Amino acid sequence: MPEFCLNTIWSIPASIEAVWQCLIDTESWPSWWKYLSTVEETETGDGSGLNNVRRYRWRTCLPYTLMFSLRVTEIQPCHVVAVEVNGDLQGDGRCYLYPDPVTGGTRVEFHWHVQTRKPWMNWFTKLTTPIFAWNHDRVMKHGEQSLIRHLSTVKK
Repeated sequence: MPEFCLNTIWSIPASIEAVWQCLIDTESWPSWWKYLSTVEETETGDGSGLNNVRRYRWRTCLPYTLMFSLRVTEIQPCHVVAVEVNGDLQGDGRCYLYPDPVTGGTRVEFHWHVQTRKPWMNWFTKLTTPIFAWNHDRVMKHGEQSLIRHLSTVKK
């Protein structure tokens, strides 16, 4: 299976606390992130959020969808959440939040290390790898822009 190491940095003009609250409330993401169709909690996990499992159905810029579950494996409020990924993608991901001294807002870093599990995605790996990376970048850029818009309406 092809492996992807996908890294994204967002610059969000809001406090870490506000960004954190939006990021951990993944069930509300479809209301502001158009590429996410549905989020369904399948396991509640413990009181801290560990072992919480949610299933996500993503549309993409290209004509295909992805369905996978994320299990929370580490959580440090307002700083890091780590997940295990299973489904059409398999692997792990981490999201870090830092104060951005330049903008006064929040720097969000996403680090994904995943493999594709849909057979058609694996057939022409050398050709499709740059296309999948481009698609991921577009979906994530839209997420950044959408979160900024969403937070600007929430603050009012």
